[in-house]
Amino acid sequence: MFGSAAQSYDDQAPEFKAIVLTMSDSDMYPLTEPENMPKALLPIANKPMLWYVLQWLEQGGILDIKIVTTHEWEVEISNYVDVYKGIANITVKELGDVTESADALRLLAPQIKSDVIVVPCDLIVDVPAAHFLDMFRLRRPAISTLFYEQMKSEGGGGSSKARLDLPCVGIDQPSSRLVLVQDIEKKQAVTSLPMSLIRRFPSMVLSNKMCDSHVYVLKRWVLDYIVANPEISSIQDDLLPLFVQAQSQPSLLESNDISQYLLSRPARHVDESDTSAQFGMPDGAGLSELDNSDPLKVFAYIRRNGIAGRADQVPLYCDLNCTVARITVDTRVDESAVLAQQTQVGADSMVGPSSQLGDRCSIKRSVVGAHCIIGKNVKIINSVIMDHVTIGDGVRLESCVVCKLAKIGDSAQLKDCEVGAKSFVLKGAKRSGVTITAHTDDDEDAMEFV
Repeated sequence: MFGSAAQSYDDQAPEFKAIVLTMSDSDMYPLTEPENMPKALLPIANKPMLWYVLQWLEQGGILDIKIVTTHEWEVEISNYVDVYKGIANITVKELGDVTESADALRLLAPQIKSDVIVVPCDLIVDVPAAHFLDMFRLRRPAISTLFYEQMKSEGGGGSSKARLDLPCVGIDQPSSRLVLVQDIEKKQAVTSLPMSLIRRFPSMVLSNKMCDSHVYVLKRWVLDYIVANPEISSIQDDLLPLFVQAQSQPSLLESNDISQYLLSRPARHVDESDTSAQFGMPDGAGLSELDNSDPLKVFAYIRRNGIAGRADQVPLYCDLNCTVARITVDTRVDESAVLAQQTQVGADSMVGPSSQLGDRCSIKRSVVGAHCIIGKNVKIINSVIMDHVTIGDGVRLESCVVCKLAKIGDSAQLKDCEVGAKSFVLKGAKRSGVTITAHTDDDEDAMEFV
């Protein structure tokens, strides 16, 4: 799942170009504050989360990758790409203050000649990219996307609870087409469906337990459509609902000018398994001639009961750390780490390089980063400790995230807290459900140190 890719990059025109989105995320405060690090480099099981996405793409044969970021984080992400040991051709592009996926594609479209796969930097999934892309190759839809069932929480972490506003998703079982994506209210007991949708897809199955992975594969002509329609800012919120709805309401193809792009799309590759493609269509063919009056298709790959999730909120980030730490084949305690007598590190935990743990420490369901100094009688449960953190004697941390260069004084007890980078928690402090940062003037338990 997280091994090395076995292919090499060549000079042939790539089948797909990958766009990895690494823009800012306010839901990850204070983990993504300037004092800490960009979201894409936040550690999951002591590896930057961007590493998992790059490995997923490389293992699927996607070797032309562009990472999109902001001006604030361009240097740090570029520095990581320079030391990343992969086989793909990876470039980094700064797009100013652009935060939406379709807006980013609009700016990048002149540089994209092939079909494109859009991936968030915070995704971990055990579906091989090749399997997902094979559906796109076989079905030739305008868009393919990936939905997954949310994994059971490992206990979360931080001062907030995860918010899961899951849509109502409709899948046509015989074809795997995505035919409905509709936001629903929590108190809404009944979802109304248009009769045109029911008549068009009578075998549709509905679910309100699916998460959108924000992974999208788009035909090249869809990028042209995005460029021509600047009101489309987000793939998830604007483009996908429109294309999904147009499958059962053909009038939308004309009213939204989609039909002209369908007519101008390149001729399909002919193979023996596709009898319809063996009979070439004239250049001026109408919609009915293109594909039996069904020219627009959106498909969904559904992942159930597997490893899949996005670290787009602090509690979900903590859950992914616990999940990956539990299943990884990497060394759990780095050979350069120093553990004193009677210190226990659980089989579901990890300790990074050059960290030091004092006597009688207990680490359970947690990840400790590199170069950390941990005192005696410390208990760390269901927590993420980033690099260069100092923790005093007798400290207890439960369901916490501690950012780099933070210091926690002796006998402090924290539960469900985030501790920002370069923060100092005073000796004996007892806090629950709060965010402690170096800039919190009214926090009696925190102060900045240099």
